[in-house]
Formats: sequence, structure tokens, C-alpha cells
Amino acid sequence: MRALIVDDDYVSRSKLKALLVPYADCDAAPDGSIGLQLFQKAHEERCPYELITLDIDMPCMNGQEVLQQIRKWESEHKAYRDYKEAKVLMVTVRDAPEDIVFSFREGCEWYLIKPVNAEKLRSALNRLELLASTEEKVACSNA
Repeated sequence: MRALIVDDDYVSRSKLKALLVPYADCDAAPDGSIGLQLFQKAHEERCPYELITLDIDMPCMNGQEVLQQIRKWESEHKAYRDYKEAKVLMVTVRDAPEDIVFSFREGCEWYLIKPVNAEKLRSALNRLELLASTEEKVACSNA
């Protein structure tokens, strides 16, 4: 599985990457704009992310705005052969009901409140049905 972590906090990005490494080849972005660029580049290279984690509280473009842009881009590009939407997992300190409802309404599949530990992440990956396909990490090739 290939995963993209989008979080402006270095410590949070690093911790989440360490927790995801057993399951995925991870890339990380320090803000939403770079995250969107990596998302689009992965599609151009025909090696899209299966999982994207988004923090909500980021400067310039928050995680919910990134989520909206990802879903808009995916909607406009469904004609791709073997197309499959990315699973989006919100990973944030925001636990207000309106943030949770908004995120699900805009297309996230699961929502985790920080701090995240290995057990919470594994449970989320199970719910997203991503673990069965990640017993062996498989990286994309540019062939």
C-alpha cells in the first residue's frame, strides 16, 4: 500500500509515518498544497495513494479543504483505467461534532483523534479494509 501523510506538525508527521511503515510506503507533506501536488503527481505516475491521512488544523489550506479538492479531482478523473478512490483518514486533535460530521460528509472514511497509537491506527486500517492488502508492502514501479 502507498500512503500520504499531510500534517504541518513535524512530530505528528514523523510519529504517524513510524506507525504506518509496517503497512505502507509513506510520503509526507508539511501542508495541504504540497499534499495535493503529491496526490496529483502520484496519479500522473500511475501509482496513486491508497491511503491519505489529513490533519485539519493547517495554515493556508486546512485538511477539510484538501479533502474537498481530492474528492473533486477524483470525481473529474474517474475515467482512468482501474480507477479507485483513495481512502481518507482524518487524524487531528479536533473532536468537535461539526468537524467530524463535515469531514465524513465531504468524503473521509474514518476519523482519529490525536494522539494516535499503533492500536488505534491498526483498528482504523482494519475498518478501511486496508490491512488484508498490506501484509506485504508493495511499491509501485514506474514501468
